[in-house]
Amino acid sequence: MWSSLNASYFDNRLPSIEMQWSTRLTSSVGLFVTQSGPRTHLVAPETRHGSGRVIRLSLPLLRAQPLAEIRGTLAHEMIHQWQFDVKKCHPSHGREFRRVMNIMNHDGLGITIYHALTQEVEALSKYAWQCQQCGRAYLRQRKSLSSYTHRCGYCRGELCEVSAGTKWGSLHGEVKSKQQAGHGGGVLKPIQLAFAFMSD
Repeated sequence: MWSSLNASYFDNRLPSIEMQWSTRLTSSVGLFVTQSGPRTHLVAPETRHGSGRVIRLSLPLLRAQPLAEIRGTLAHEMIHQWQFDVKKCHPSHGREFRRVMNIMNHDGLGITIYHALTQEVEALSKYAWQCQQCGRAYLRQRKSLSSYTHRCGYCRGELCEVSAGTKWGSLHGEVKSKQQAGHGGGVLKPIQLAFAFMSD
């Protein structure tokens, strides 16, 4: 599937990349992961544009989905790979991403910026934090956030852990995914967006 999309939409310019089915990835359906920036000279090129990059797809979220959902997720992450490997810029969901996404969607790929698997993400979530200012909820499978070191990425409000018995759908505001959680050694940082196919 990767080779076919590479030939059809990227003129075979994407270098080969390791793809992994992740059993731990549960708040995003896919991720393009890199160990360095696209232009750094501190890392050997074979690592920077070789073994230092990977596309991860969520096995728990995608295993019961139709092939079209898997293809759309892979295509989404391949656009990020194109941004990194070909355009030599940091992957984002900006103008260039949307331009390529629209070209691919014209052919019926159905790529989106945010996936619609909210119920599947919620079913795997054991922990939740809620912003005390705007009400957004942040769901996790593991206890990876701290009310002391994390802030809401939208309003910088304080996060408060929500009781495990709370119905996630009853939380006020939008549910946000793992990649929007920033942290740092004792410093309150905004929740940062990463290059992920996130739950919305």
